[in-house]
Amino acid sequence: MSSTGSTPINSPRKVFGKTATLDKNAMLEYEMNKNLDCNFREKAEKELGEMGGELTYTKIRQLRQQLNIYAEHHQRGLGGRRDDSFLLRFLRAKKFDVEKAFKMMQKYYKMKDEYPEIFKVSPPSEMKFMLEMQIQCMLPKKDDSGRQIYIFRVEKCDPYKIPVDYVFRSNVLALEDAVRNPETQIGGLVVLLDMAGLGFAHARYLSPHLARKTVEVVQEAFPMRFKAFHVLHEPFYFDAILAVLKPFLKDKIRRRIHLHGNNINSLHKYVSKDVLPVEYGGNQPAFDNTEWRTTILDNEQYFIDLESYNTDSGYQEDNADAESIESLQFGDTETEDSEFDEDDRRVLSPRRTPRSLVNIEEIFLKNEMNGLVIDGREEKGTEKEVEDVK
Repeated sequence: MSSTGSTPINSPRKVFGKTATLDKNAMLEYEMNKNLDCNFREKAEKELGEMGGELTYTKIRQLRQQLNIYAEHHQRGLGGRRDDSFLLRFLRAKKFDVEKAFKMMQKYYKMKDEYPEIFKVSPPSEMKFMLEMQIQCMLPKKDDSGRQIYIFRVEKCDPYKIPVDYVFRSNVLALEDAVRNPETQIGGLVVLLDMAGLGFAHARYLSPHLARKTVEVVQEAFPMRFKAFHVLHEPFYFDAILAVLKPFLKDKIRRRIHLHGNNINSLHKYVSKDVLPVEYGGNQPAFDNTEWRTTILDNEQYFIDLESYNTDSGYQEDNADAESIESLQFGDTETEDSEFDEDDRRVLSPRRTPRSLVNIEEIFLKNEMNGLVIDGREEKGTEKEVEDVK
């Protein structure tokens, strides 16, 4: 610092806003943004309208002003972090539309506050046993479009050991970890859902309530660009399961759902072999989430700090002033830039209208799931109690 008390030109306070919170997490993300690869800078400018320099920081300041106005009007803050890197996540997710980014932040914090049983990600060590079951992983290598690949394997998800909320929480945890990287904020995320081994006992994970919350996370609440959803080994009645989701899906998201059945070659038309594990016909080593989960568990304090607004910032629920989650409306500002080829894949388009069912259990029962054999084991009609998690 100079004798006049001015801020050095290379200081994050000079580069970012004067009100930036320069804690360890903010500094780490600031450095990643500062050293962002030129290819991702060009992608952000082309696809998101991120011009950089003062134009970007003007948008950040405008979003922070919205948060300050909200806090003054409601006599409480909306959430925790206010540093520029954190606000930039939401601006990128909404292509620098400040109003829509602000509404996404409202949804993000309200869902965490109103549904902590499925949105609470701290401490990650509570879910260590599940992460060690090799169910899911963010693949270490991005594809040629800069997209992160997330794989979830139903077959490894033991419904007799894993509580319903842990499945949802672990996926939110994976998103919270991935979105720390500016490259993922810009390049987006591709989800690969492998439904091999789906049985009747998995029905508890597919309730209409959780289905709707999943859609809300994807479309409205989480600052991530969800580029595509690839489903492998789905059962023949999967259309009926999608019927539970369909009423809540925007056309853009419908067009990004790819159903491949058992055709791995169909998947390779959209996801390169160069990033996939060998189990999925890829050129990478066998699926192993050890490195990924270790990184998450080693950074436990980050996730605790992320949700510390509940206690440290005096956040209090005020139902009289708080805007209802259901009242928030979100326009669809993102252009359609995902892969789309009707001839090569099945897609959940608006024209497909599978029959509506009351709940997922009915879907299983109507398709005679009571006697389904998976890996040589017969699925019985009655379910065991979920084991207590210690």
